[in-house]
Amino acid sequence: MLKIVLAAGVLVSLSTSGAFAQSAAAKAVLTSCKPDIARFCSAVLPGDGRIKGCMKQHLPELSEGCKEAVPGVAQAITAKIVSLVS
Repeated sequence: MLKIVLAAGVLVSLSTSGAFAQSAAAKAVLTSCKPDIARFCSAVLPGDGRIKGCMKQHLPELSEGCKEAVPGVAQAITAKIVSLVS
């Protein structure tokens, strides 16, 4: 039960945190992956993870810059979760 409450709290914090949305990692992904999104996913409607799913389908074809930027977001999310739990 504690894990469910903790996970819900983390999700709420992440979804309402302007700091996460404006993080350097998120900006790097948007900048680095914008051409890839336009090339591979321009017909995909945003929302419900559809762009993310499209990008996963085209992972081998993504530019090196986009591939290098994505791990930064995972690290930012992990750091945010650790800061909330600690």
